[in-house]
Amino acid sequence: MLLIGQRHCRRSALLEEALQRRGGRLRLIEWRELLARGELPADLAGEHHRWCKIDPPAEEAALTDRLIADGWRALGGEGPAPQPLRFGELAHGAAWFAGLTHWLTQIAAQLAVLAPGLRLFNPVDEILNMGDKWRCQQRLQAHAVSVPQLLGPLAGLTELEASWPVADHPRLFLKARYGSSAAGVVALQRHRDGRLSATSPTRLAADGALFNHLRPTTLRERPAVAALVDALAAQGAYVERWVTKPRTPGQRQASHDFRVVCFAGRARQRIARSSTAPMTNLHLGNRRATPHWLTGTELAALAATAEAAASAFPNSKVIGLDIIQRGGCGTVLEANAFGDLLPDLYYDGATTFDDQAAQVWADEG
Repeated sequence: MLLIGQRHCRRSALLEEALQRRGGRLRLIEWRELLARGELPADLAGEHHRWCKIDPPAEEAALTDRLIADGWRALGGEGPAPQPLRFGELAHGAAWFAGLTHWLTQIAAQLAVLAPGLRLFNPVDEILNMGDKWRCQQRLQAHAVSVPQLLGPLAGLTELEASWPVADHPRLFLKARYGSSAAGVVALQRHRDGRLSATSPTRLAADGALFNHLRPTTLRERPAVAALVDALAAQGAYVERWVTKPRTPGQRQASHDFRVVCFAGRARQRIARSSTAPMTNLHLGNRRATPHWLTGTELAALAATAEAAASAFPNSKVIGLDIIQRGGCGTVLEANAFGDLLPDLYYDGATTFDDQAAQVWADEG
C-alpha cells in the first residue's frame, strides 16, 4: 500500500501496524519530500501497489507555510506575500486551501501516469469537497441529508444582525470555511435586548491576529464579540443555525454528538463526544463515551444517518462524520475525509486502520 503522509505521526504508525498484522507493507512518501521534489518518485512505476491513501499535510508548521505560499501564488499573488504563521495562528485559510488543491491535483495527475491501476481510498475531488466546509454542507444538503440550516457567508457582526434577526435565529454557529478541529468556530448567543455571548477556542490577539487554543473561552462584552466575529469574517467564514445537542446521560450539564466512521459506505466505528461547552472536539479535552444509552433502534438510525451522508461522496472509502442524533432524526454537522484517527476504537473487533488494511489484504488475496 502507498501512503502520502508523514513519517512520525500516529496516523502513519497505526496504518503500518495494521498492515503488518496481515503480512502487508507500507511505502510512505512524505509530504515534506514531495513538496521539496515537486513530484512523486519515478520508481513508483515499477512497484506493485493496489491502493493509495492520502493523509493530511498537518502537524508541521513548515508544510502549512509552504501550502499557504503556493496557494497565494495560485490565487494571483496579490499584495505582500504571507508570512510564516506563528504557533496556533489561524490565517490565510483560502490560500492554504488553494495550495492543498494544487498539490492534490498534481498528485492525482502523476499517479495516473506512474501507476494507472492504483486506486485512491479517497479521490482528490471528494477530499476537497469535504475540506471546504461550506461546499461540503451544500453538497450534503443537495443529497437530501439533514444539515444545520445554512444562512450564508459571514460579513461581520453588523451585517449578521441585519440579515438574520435575533427573533428568528437567537443561537448561531460561525465557522471558518477551511478550518478544522474547531479552529475558527464560534458559538454565538444573542438576546433581544442586544446582549451577546460568544464561545470559541479561537481568540483575538492584541495585534488583530487569531489564535487557536485548547480551551474555549466565552466573551460577553459586545466590543470583544464584534472584534472576534469581524476578524473571523475577514478570513472567510459562514453562518449556520445552532442545533442543540442532546444531554449525555450520567454527565451533569454535558451534551454530546457522535463521530461515526464510514468505510466503503457502511457505518463502522462510532463514539459519543461529550462536553459542557458547545464544541465537542476530543482534542479540546472533551470526553469519549460509549453510547450505551442508545437503543438498538437508535443505533440503527445513527448508522442510517451516517450512511446517507457517506453516499454524497460515493467514491470515498473512509469518511468521518459528526452527527447530532435524536431518536430517528439525525443532523450531519461535518464530513471529514481525514476523520479516521480514533485510536483504540473498535467495531466488530477492528479499528479504522484495520478496515483499511483488510481492504488491501482482500484485494491482494
